[in-house]
Amino acid sequence: MTAEAETAARLATHASTDKQQHFESNFLKDVEKYETWDSVEIGRAFPGKLKFKVKQEDVLHYNVAMGETDPLMVDAKAAAEMSPTGELIQHPLFIVQVAFYCIENGPGSWIRSPGARNPGQKIELFEPFKVGEEISMTVVAHDRWIRRGKHYITDKLDFHNETGVLKATWWLTLIIPPNREGILRFAKM
Repeated sequence: MTAEAETAARLATHASTDKQQHFESNFLKDVEKYETWDSVEIGRAFPGKLKFKVKQEDVLHYNVAMGETDPLMVDAKAAAEMSPTGELIQHPLFIVQVAFYCIENGPGSWIRSPGARNPGQKIELFEPFKVGEEISMTVVAHDRWIRRGKHYITDKLDFHNETGVLKATWWLTLIIPPNREGILRFAKM
């Protein structure tokens, strides 16, 4: 079995929700189609490729994967009785799962880039995602720059529910390879 197949088999044992089972977790697949630092058009806005329908299982399994043990985060019955929303409380980084799902391999896919490094993020949560909501994401290529020979890029991701309520904004910044050749070099390591 190849190393890639072994990794896929290992990851499959952790996929417990419908979305996880159908999510392409091999970020090297189609890497040649990823948006690259040198090709991003600053100011361009586009919708995420997919919409994220929030299910209780999504929240529960994300919380568990993050190591949460608080009953308000891992026990739906306790949350229904005691949480301020009457639902499981989401881990603050639940938005990461939503973003990766919505982007898939479309514009903004540089967030999946092999060799990417995380210099820091800014996430503003305005209100929790609610079970049953369909979340869409708008991506605006905000800025890119070079500092100390490293290529930085920032996108602004806005998350809205189906009625247009702004749920969250994420200023997503990564250091990524400068071009397709750089990405492919990391992908082949």
